[in-house]
Amino acid sequence: MFTSLLLACVSPAAGVHTTPTPVAKSSPTGDLELTCEPTRSRDASGVLTVDGRHGVIGDAFTHGEDMNGSFRLVRRGAVVGDRAALHFQQIGAAAPAASVDYSVTASGEKTPWGDAAFHVGWKPISFSGSCWSLVVDGVNTGLVLALGR
Repeated sequence: MFTSLLLACVSPAAGVHTTPTPVAKSSPTGDLELTCEPTRSRDASGVLTVDGRHGVIGDAFTHGEDMNGSFRLVRRGAVVGDRAALHFQQIGAAAPAASVDYSVTASGEKTPWGDAAFHVGWKPISFSGSCWSLVVDGVNTGLVLALGR
């Protein structure tokens, strides 16, 4: 009886996570070839997010000279000085590393989600044509990042 009740309360999709498949895509201008579809879903405030807890301000893709830059990761409730352990899991096989791990510290910055943001460098994953799934503090965010050719 308890098992039936428990199963009725748990969404069948709760434990299901699908891994994005690499595909050929291009930017709206047609000049950027991406190896997968990066996250494009935005919340009402314009932040790219899948889980509503972690998001990217701006775009979830880059290319060329921008691969030496960074993107801004936000986390609900983050404050200046918070640390985030990042795990990038490669989707496909375009980069020599299957995964990349490092941590970042939140700095003060006004964002749609608060007053702190994590500036995350593209450089550790900057392999042209690669695609990455982002895990923050052990939680799969659902965010997919792409580095174009």
